[in-house]
Amino acid sequence: MKVACIILLFVIAAGGTVSQRELPLKFPKFISKPQEFALKLLKICNEHSTKELKSMRHGHQTEPRTAINDKEVDFKNCTFYCKYNINNGDHDNVTLPMPPDTPCGPQNQTCADKDKCVGDVPGC
Repeated sequence: MKVACIILLFVIAAGGTVSQRELPLKFPKFISKPQEFALKLLKICNEHSTKELKSMRHGHQTEPRTAINDKEVDFKNCTFYCKYNINNGDHDNVTLPMPPDTPCGPQNQTCADKDKCVGDVPGC
């Protein structure tokens, strides 16, 4: 299931268009637009990957190959897991911060004030 979600997000980003169909993303209910949110995180991951590639290759830029996993998004700590430099089963991992305006609780908490974040509500 994890691999399917990662591949699905990569295909969406690589295709450049977003389908109107529902995606099987597992975000808490306070994320009102899960597909938009996933693409936002994927964009952050791509930007990180591009910076890393430039620093490693002294300006030589290749197309970033990145992925996120919807089950590795930590709303309590406002971080998410990014895989980049994906090539023949090898990849690099990094935990990146979510944007400050990211919802992190059911009572309109945001990552701007991480101390108030609760993440997902158990049983919901």
